[in-house]
Amino acid sequence: MTGTDRILGVAPYLAIKAPCACASTAALTLSGEQTIDGVLTSASRVLVKDQVDQTTNGIYLTDTGDWERDADFNSSRDIVQGTVVNVYGGSVNSGYWRVTTANPITIGTSNITFGSTTLVAAVSAFMLTVLDDLTAAAAAATLSVLPLAGVTLM
Repeated sequence: MTGTDRILGVAPYLAIKAPCACASTAALTLSGEQTIDGVLTSASRVLVKDQVDQTTNGIYLTDTGDWERDADFNSSRDIVQGTVVNVYGGSVNSGYWRVTTANPITIGTSNITFGSTTLVAAVSAFMLTVLDDLTAAAAAATLSVLPLAGVTLM
């Protein structure tokens, strides 16, 4: 079963992250409050996905000074290929996004890339996270034969 990190309260390999207020539409300066995709930040969680230096992509908490990666996206144990985050604000990039970078991912070293995804794929990732490894493998094999047009299983 899924373990719980007693410090942060979530499993370190959880494939679904807490939602973000907005997502980048272009490279950002990772400091100061700013308007991103029509959303004015104010100590907000932001999905940064369009940096020229892709090692700096991730989930950040905005600040009037320098931004920092948020607690659930600041170490290599926090992210795996297929990790999903919902972006609930913005006029262009609201919706579900998933990490497309292949494992293993090292924060600060690996280029981290994101692709848009669907709610069905996000729920599939969540269900695979909740199940134990043996059952998850069986579930993935079963789900891969279902006719889910346009959905890529993670």
